[in-house]
Amino acid sequence: MADLHKQWQIDALFVADAALYTEDNLQMIVSFRWVYRVTATLTAAK
Repeated sequence: MADLHKQWQIDALFVADAALYTEDNLQMIVSFRWVYRVTATLTAAK
C-alpha cells in the first residue's frame, strides 16, 4: 500500500482482508485511510 500510494500520489480508501492485520502493517499505514475485514475468531473482533 505504501509503494502504491507513493507511485500514484492518490487520496484513496484502501480495502484489505485479515492478512493486513499485523502490528508491523498497522504501524506502517497509520496515515492512510483504510478498512479491513478480520475473521470472527480474532479476539479484537469480538
